[in-house]
Order: sequence, then C-alpha cells, then structure tokens
Amino acid sequence: MKQVIRKLEAMKIEYVTAVVEEGGIQVDQLFFHDPDGYMIEICNCQNLPVLPLTSCPLKLPSSSSSNTAVPSLYGKRSRETPCSAVAAVMMENLLLDLLDISF
Repeated sequence: MKQVIRKLEAMKIEYVTAVVEEGGIQVDQLFFHDPDGYMIEICNCQNLPVLPLTSCPLKLPSSSSSNTAVPSLYGKRSRETPCSAVAAVMMENLLLDLLDISF
C-alpha cells in the first residue's frame, strides 16, 4: 500500500485512505480517480475470508416442500435448492461476462 501511495504522490494524484474493521478483520483501503473520472479502490482484500456459496443466507426449503425447477443457460431444467439456484445464476453471469471480454 505504501508503494502505491508513493507513486500517487509522485504523480500528484489526490487520494483518500480508510481502514474498515469488522469481526476483528482489518482492511486498508485507498481511493483515487483515474483520468477518465472513474473511482479506483486499492485494498488488501486478501485479509477478507473467502465464503463459500454454501453460506447463502437464503432459507433452505424444509424436507416436506418440493424443490422447484431452475432454468439453465444450456436449456436444461434441474431440481435445486434456492442457494444452488443463486450459485448457478452467478456462475452463468460470470460465464457470459467472460465471453463478452474474450470477443
């Protein structure tokens, strides 16, 4: 982070810093604007824990309720729990974004 700050100061680019702490985990943040006016955030986000998709906050259906069919990008329909449906949509969106980038 200090190296980024030195470079920004050498280039006379204004920036602000912040420290966010939650649950004992501390993350340093640095914000500045690029020449096009977009705000850029640099952080030590590697300090954040990686949460698996199975930690989805959606309420899982009880064993007595039936799972609904979830449409897929590939035209198939499958029976899944609400959390796996969210995971499937996220993965499909990621795939579409990657395709947009590569072409």
